[in-house]
Amino acid sequence: MPRLASPALLSHLLAALVLRVLPAEAATPTAGGGRCHDVFLRYQAAVEEHFTEWHQVADYTRVTGYDRRTLTRATRAAAGVGAKEFLDQRTLLEAKRLLAHTDLPVGRCAQRLGFRDAAIFTTFFQRGTGQSPSTWRTADARALVSRDLPSGP
Repeated sequence: MPRLASPALLSHLLAALVLRVLPAEAATPTAGGGRCHDVFLRYQAAVEEHFTEWHQVADYTRVTGYDRRTLTRATRAAAGVGAKEFLDQRTLLEAKRLLAHTDLPVGRCAQRLGFRDAAIFTTFFQRGTGQSPSTWRTADARALVSRDLPSGP
């Protein structure tokens, strides 16, 4: 099993992924969208710093200095989803990373992501993926094994 990458490398890879997923117009803001893009970048940085502690957009209004509606408009313009969905997607991405690349129990993953208990985390994960964390982990492991098996005789 390979060791997990360094936090700096993971941050760089996440930034590259976000830039690749963003619509082309969001990656290059126009003159009118500059402020909106700046709001989004501030929100994105705050999410990256606090998503394991804060799960509500209201928590980010204090650190960004923008109200919920402004964050939602800016995030929708930049990422194509609302502020809450953006936050949930980031949390879900980290949950999948923990489940796929560690052997931590589901309850420990929940704690690392700032959930009070495993049941709340499981409900969140199931809403986002359609599977429980344990089922997703098992299916992901099967997919990795089958991908690495040679095909054909």
